[in-house]
Amino acid sequence: MRRPGLGLSHDNTRIFLGMSLNEGAFGVYQTLWPLYIAALGANPAQIGIVIGLSGILRLFALMPSGIVSERVPPRMLIVGARSLTATSMFLYGVAQDWWQLIPMAVIMALGNIAFPTISSTIAGAAGPGRQRTRAFTLIYTVGPAIALLVTPALGGLVADQLSLRAIFAVAGGLTVIAVGFYSRITPQPVQRHSGPPITYRTTLGQRPILLICLLELATLFALTLGVTLTPNFLQDVHGVGTGTIGVLGSLSAAGSIALFVVISRVRPFDQPLLAIALSIAAVGGTLALLIVGQSMLFFVVAYMLRGGYTVAWSLFAAALGEIASDRFRGRAFALGEIMGGAGYAFAPFAAGWLYEIKPVTPLIVGLIMIVPLVIGAYWISRAIQSGAPALIEEPV
Repeated sequence: MRRPGLGLSHDNTRIFLGMSLNEGAFGVYQTLWPLYIAALGANPAQIGIVIGLSGILRLFALMPSGIVSERVPPRMLIVGARSLTATSMFLYGVAQDWWQLIPMAVIMALGNIAFPTISSTIAGAAGPGRQRTRAFTLIYTVGPAIALLVTPALGGLVADQLSLRAIFAVAGGLTVIAVGFYSRITPQPVQRHSGPPITYRTTLGQRPILLICLLELATLFALTLGVTLTPNFLQDVHGVGTGTIGVLGSLSAAGSIALFVVISRVRPFDQPLLAIALSIAAVGGTLALLIVGQSMLFFVVAYMLRGGYTVAWSLFAAALGEIASDRFRGRAFALGEIMGGAGYAFAPFAAGWLYEIKPVTPLIVGLIMIVPLVIGAYWISRAIQSGAPALIEEPV
């Protein structure tokens, strides 16, 4: 049964609400996250270490996700994992030194094991073709973007009026509510498939899956490299306050929604890879404007375009869901999370090092890397659409 307002199934409506709250919780603290780490005594390189290690831990947690999803029922896995995320957020708020965030990040990382199962649940409940792409875009882009219109500004307000620590209590509370929605997903048994067992190796043998995963790795590295320390850049170079930075974070969400409208109304962009190319280009605009900008108008437009970051990341799931068959879909989603997680994990280390050379350096390097990524996304889309022999899935 579909709900008229969203056009989503019962389970996908619950996931839509849960993901909106998850990303809303993320938005409460993420814009101020580098500033909180610095307030606990970390220098720019150590900020990069904390953020980078968080990503690496996420990567290691995701590696067994395909195996776990074959043994644990979907609802149990999602509820259990996201409960760990809520716990980690509450713990972040009581840290006394920057290095104490690292063991807390281990708990946060374990919560991410739910995401491949969430993606598989979305794909199974959404239906074929454009319905599936629409469901992924609504759940992973539009719902979170609506939440992010409010929560970064809320985080800035809480930080200004109370303290930076208080933002983690708010984030943890929103995540607990999200867990409540996940608990209402219809219970399903573990899926079994006939034929030879599917492994990560056999999944990567499917060339369209391999190319999209490699593109996701490179994209998340380049975009994360460019944007990770933009709050520090605005504060250190231009003297922008934490409350204003929080408001700018909300503008990123508005940019995500505007980009979704373009993608949904302009026909070529109903192909996920072309929409990814557009989203990557938007982040390139962000970095260019921050490099040359000297006034708040530049920063406002830059953060609007920054919404392309979350849109690009979310659309990789739609791209994989479109080309992966039912047998490969679970492992394909896990691989996508792992590849994206790898780019997200290693980029902050480079960003911290480059920032110490000169604050603008990570923005310049990220912008340079974006150009070939836009071309690559377009090429892969054309090759898959034309059925190029090198991209035909091989039998297992």
